Amino acid sequence: MIRLHQFEISPFCDKIRRTLQVKGQAYEIVEVPVSQSFRRIPRINPIGKLPTLEHDGRFVADSTDIARYLEDVFPEPRLIPAAPRERALCHVLEDWADESLYFYEMTLRFTIPHNARRFVPKLLAHDPGWLAALGGLFLPRLLRRTTRSQGVGRKPRAMLLRDVERHVEAVEGLLGEGDWLVGSALTLADLSVFAQLACIQATDEGRTVVEAHPAVGAWLGRVDAASRAPGATG
Repeated sequence: MIRLHQFEISPFCDKIRRTLQVKGQAYEIVEVPVSQSFRRIPRINPIGKLPTLEHDGRFVADSTDIARYLEDVFPEPRLIPAAPRERALCHVLEDWADESLYFYEMTLRFTIPHNARRFVPKLLAHDPGWLAALGGLFLPRLLRRTTRSQGVGRKPRAMLLRDVERHVEAVEGLLGEGDWLVGSALTLADLSVFAQLACIQATDEGRTVVEAHPAVGAWLGRVDAASRAPGATG
């Protein structure tokens, strides 16, 4: 039995849901309300992070470690290339998505007021109504502090969007005439970059940038179609 302990709105959780889907593995979702996260998450992993994968009594934390665990336990279809250069590129792109693009999607979705009004309720969808009401006040401030500490959140919006434009152009350049970011098949690099870029695209500002790069929009559609759970949307 596979259980995925998650925040539904998290791009890292989306990355692992899609990995499981590509691997053809059935799994159960265990949604962790934000209000219970400080109590429940330490019980299942010492890092205090979601997603956490539970498989046959074993708990694996961190989306990178989970993806590699799934690759070892369920090796087909392969999502991490065997060839050393492609394997290295897959690693670099996953790390870029997780450690750089993530802070852009967080800044866009949760610290710009009109976006925060849309996405904070989604983050708190599984919490009591009183928290949903208060969350709109304190969560953007908390996340703004996080992004400012990391650096992205200190940038003026025009500079932030120039960075997003450069990131999307980089994806376009990597694709070239191909369908996927690494080699000739879907890899973990595609799933990792997709998970973050889809969150960016969900904002008005991000959608405008992606729409200016049709090849990236088409790639997003291919990755979604190849990894979406049956009946899922968005």
